[in-house]
Amino acid sequence: MLNKVQLIGFTGADAEIRTVSGDKKVATLRVATNRYTKKGGERKDYTTWHQVEVWNQATVNWLATRGLPKGAKVFVEGEIRHDRYTDNTGQERFFSKVVVATPQHELKSLDRPEHNPADDE
Repeated sequence: MLNKVQLIGFTGADAEIRTVSGDKKVATLRVATNRYTKKGGERKDYTTWHQVEVWNQATVNWLATRGLPKGAKVFVEGEIRHDRYTDNTGQERFFSKVVVATPQHELKSLDRPEHNPADDE
């Protein structure tokens, strides 16, 4: 079976890095991709926001030290996962995220390719 997604887009803000159980760190960032249609000579843009969760520790450390500024162009390769939570009103909500966790997954800066975490390994 194959669960693989590849995105090229722009970061929406700096990555949020938090520590979870076992002193493991995880980074979360949002990446925007877009597509457009043309109808009657008029261009219409459609933006899709993707939540990206990075568990690869080398990449998390790279984000913590060098970071990616808002608007940075990135390549993301990972797997898609679906999750759910209960909001403040008690309603169950569902969402999808791209998870970068294995050595085959990656997050690369396309603006600064010389500073990619894969190069540090």
